[in-house]
Amino acid sequence: MIMVPFMRFRALSLLLLLVLAGCSRVDYRVVREGGWNGAVPAPRGPVILTVVTPEGSYRLDRAALEKLTWVERKTLFHPEEKLGTVGVFQGVLLADLLRELGYPDPGRVRFEALDGYRITVDWERIAPFHPMLALDQDRRPLPERYGPVRVIFPYKRLKPDPVAYNAYWVWQLTRLVVSP
Repeated sequence: MIMVPFMRFRALSLLLLLVLAGCSRVDYRVVREGGWNGAVPAPRGPVILTVVTPEGSYRLDRAALEKLTWVERKTLFHPEEKLGTVGVFQGVLLADLLRELGYPDPGRVRFEALDGYRITVDWERIAPFHPMLALDQDRRPLPERYGPVRVIFPYKRLKPDPVAYNAYWVWQLTRLVVSP
């Protein structure tokens, strides 16, 4: 009699472990390592992204973002674009950018786009999917319609409901606000 509850507990524990392992699997490859070595570079070119944290506001140009670790992700396009086709995106992981800014574990993240679109999400909801700030698509700068910065997720991993995450694929991202 005691064995049955123990076996159920083991089975549930194994299932939970498999689910968590699926959420944390890496779905990108590192193209090159980088970092700012403690100092956020001053923009020398056009500012393409402003990041606001409780400690300050940071204006970033493409060169600053290119100094960070650069990753590549192959994923299906957002369904409002090229349905069923795969794109190759390059840029920085949002977590790496936040870590470089000294704010590695925010409570919430607000994405703001050029057209006024805004959406706020709990960091713990999106962090397991390693959101990426893409600057390139298929080895070229993002098309003007989507860039210069775009939030990308691994589309097939957004289970059980990728539609719930469609709103976080923000293109023409201009401002990122993180809060506790």
